[in-house]
Amino acid sequence: MKMNKHAKALADDLNLNEAEAAVMELKAKLYQQAAKSISKSKLTHEEIAKKVGTSRARITRIANLGENSLSVELLLKLIVSLDHRMPLKVA
Repeated sequence: MKMNKHAKALADDLNLNEAEAAVMELKAKLYQQAAKSISKSKLTHEEIAKKVGTSRARITRIANLGENSLSVELLLKLIVSLDHRMPLKVA
């Protein structure tokens, strides 16, 4: 996975190894997509929360990019549930 310059610099500053840096960048990209999917959805935050098994408040924080602790699993659930597509291809 090729990292962008900003992600590479941040990973270097945090002394992350290549694998940790790749996970960090993947989660950041999924987070952005999940927030966009929530914002574009015609569902309420409460409806989205029920769909993916979390709280309405947490969905609101994710939509506002204010949630600090997110799993790749939750991000994927959000994107797939709202966009009806897998956000990445695994070779």
